[in-house]
Amino acid sequence: MRVVIVGGGVAGLAAAHALAGRAEVTVLDAGERVGGKLRTTPIEGMDVEEGAESFLARVPDGLRLARQIGLGHNIVHPATTSASLWIRGRLRPIPPNTMLGVPTDAFGLVRSGVLSPWGLLRAAADLALPRTRFPDDPTVGGFVGARVGREVVDLLVDPLLGGVYAGRADALSLRATVPQLVPILAEDRSLLLGAHRVRARTAPAAAASTTPLFASLRGGLG
Repeated sequence: MRVVIVGGGVAGLAAAHALAGRAEVTVLDAGERVGGKLRTTPIEGMDVEEGAESFLARVPDGLRLARQIGLGHNIVHPATTSASLWIRGRLRPIPPNTMLGVPTDAFGLVRSGVLSPWGLLRAAADLALPRTRFPDDPTVGGFVGARVGREVVDLLVDPLLGGVYAGRADALSLRATVPQLVPILAEDRSLLLGAHRVRARTAPAAAASTTPLFASLRGGLG
């Protein structure tokens, strides 16, 4: 059997790897390199990711593939205990208890100083706004932005979600990338209250888990 795979990103290369030994495989890509959105570039002696810098460790596919291709010994997990965002001329801590950027702790969001006063007022309006009608599978940016405003999308959701999926929140499927928020579509009018409820329900299991949330490869995903 002969198979042609169009696109040499991580999906195309993983498909070629899965077919190895079972078919004659040709991978086509319009670019000068393979890897798609995964690219690691040295800057001043430090390897910097231009696309995704990690993958979800609790979804087993990434870890399994890394081990299959002989990179199991290079798997690493984040060692920092905190993370910050550079906003309005200074480092500001990422608000605690977010779900890939979606706030679930109103007081922590205020204390972080990430949002402007207007951004905070717009986010709080979610508590009073009537229910919003969405398609069956809205984009993450469309869903979050309609409820709590664009500042939350641009300053919190995009940096965190883009670091995992190498895409913009306005082009990422809610069901595919943040399935934890899907029940809120049908069950809750307020995104903030719904996200708080979902996090409260899942927090005990997450706290009891010893599996790190994110993983990467020593030397970069590229």
